[in-house]
Amino acid sequence: MSGIRLIAMDMDGTLLGAELDRIPPRNVEALRGANEKGITLAQATGRLPDDAGFFALDAGLPMHVLSLNGCVWQREPLGEVLDARLMQPDAARKARGLMEELDMAYSLFGMHEAALDRPPEDVRGAMLVLGTFLDRPGGRTRFWPDGRHIEPLLERTSKFVVVGDAYPDRLNLLKARLIAEVPEVEVTSSWADTLEIIPAGVNKGAALTALARRLDIPMSEVMAIGDNDNDVSMLEAAGCAVAMANATPAAKEAAHWIAPSNLEDGVAAAVRALALDDAACRGLLRPGQRLLK
Repeated sequence: MSGIRLIAMDMDGTLLGAELDRIPPRNVEALRGANEKGITLAQATGRLPDDAGFFALDAGLPMHVLSLNGCVWQREPLGEVLDARLMQPDAARKARGLMEELDMAYSLFGMHEAALDRPPEDVRGAMLVLGTFLDRPGGRTRFWPDGRHIEPLLERTSKFVVVGDAYPDRLNLLKARLIAEVPEVEVTSSWADTLEIIPAGVNKGAALTALARRLDIPMSEVMAIGDNDNDVSMLEAAGCAVAMANATPAAKEAAHWIAPSNLEDGVAAAVRALALDDAACRGLLRPGQRLLK
């Protein structure tokens, strides 16, 4: 028996493959097998709650949703928000002030809201960047594209996202100044050219630990799967940590095992090998840095 009772996984770069509108069938099949075995499933993602939830609903997978990098917890997709951690309004304003001082475009998220600081040239394209199912019927997310909703949303902010591919030097400067001048926030990243700014003390690891405590599951029986720097906290917290082959060096450093890439259904391989005791799939994994130390 594997002893795994809870599996938490990142979405982009991990659970999702090349198609960003569904969970790949092999991953769905493996996770369904884990659920049938009695293992609890959880999404741990930077996405908005309902945007993440639609993926689980479409796949027919019962999953807890830890969204916005751990700011929000729901027991089921599109369910009631049972816990939410918001940024202090003064801290949100200080962070916003630094972005505007450096003339950096940003997006701002509440629990069920997303706003842009300036109107985009392509509104539909901007919506897809913020969430695959941002405007899907049945969801609760409201999208504000014209910059006029930033001020009221600062009162209930979960996360800022800054994309800095056009100005990487300013992105690094922003990160340094946020760390030095706004201690009430935490700075992480889900892609190489982005910063995600969330309330201090909030991260995927803290959210996963809180969920395991609620379910009375020791962390030694928790499996976490991720690929990027914002997954490191949950990989470090979990008793069984898996990084994807496409993961960042920091994620691989925190992992016990390295699975095939997200384009090769690495989540399915990891779940079958480590949670469902499939010996054939065990050969698809290789030891990570935590096992080699």
